[in-house]
Amino acid sequence: MNEVIAKLNPNKTETIRELGAVDISQLKKMVGTLGDKLWENETKGRENKFTVFHHTQHIIFRFPDTSTTRMKVHDNPSWLIWKSFLLPIMEKAVAPYAYKNGQFKAVMLAKLKAGYAIDMHKDGLPEYYFLHKIHIPIQTSELVKFHIRPNDYYLKEGIAYEVNNLLPHFVTNKSQEDRIHLVFEYVDELL
Repeated sequence: MNEVIAKLNPNKTETIRELGAVDISQLKKMVGTLGDKLWENETKGRENKFTVFHHTQHIIFRFPDTSTTRMKVHDNPSWLIWKSFLLPIMEKAVAPYAYKNGQFKAVMLAKLKAGYAIDMHKDGLPEYYFLHKIHIPIQTSELVKFHIRPNDYYLKEGIAYEVNNLLPHFVTNKSQEDRIHLVFEYVDELL
């Protein structure tokens, strides 16, 4: 499978790749002001109702228009409020790709509750061969592990990572605090 990925998108990571540090100080403050009720309400209306996320809450800013393609997206009203804070972080994170026509697709905050897990899964749509799935931890602990067989990874706060979402992966949060990531998809429109 990795040979197929390399042919379709030579810039896609094999498992997890560190893209570099980003300044999340302002974003971390903003996320810290979000109350439990907002997370609950946003999660009730979320577009990504996959069963593996049963202990995860989301605030979705941008999302694909349909479940069968990731390339056409719509902006939720919250994107207008948050994009001035998110775009500089996201642009810094994807700078290593140096795409001339890079586009941001799905963009969200994802909270995995303390003591819970995201079940093993892989993202199987054909578009994922071309998309880069980026995670930026905003609040985490060394007791939170991202598992891509055969390895476990600790993703540090303020570091951007590309995750190969075509491989089976899962997350465990054995800490006493919620794990919060900024998660987004990035693609070169020329591919």
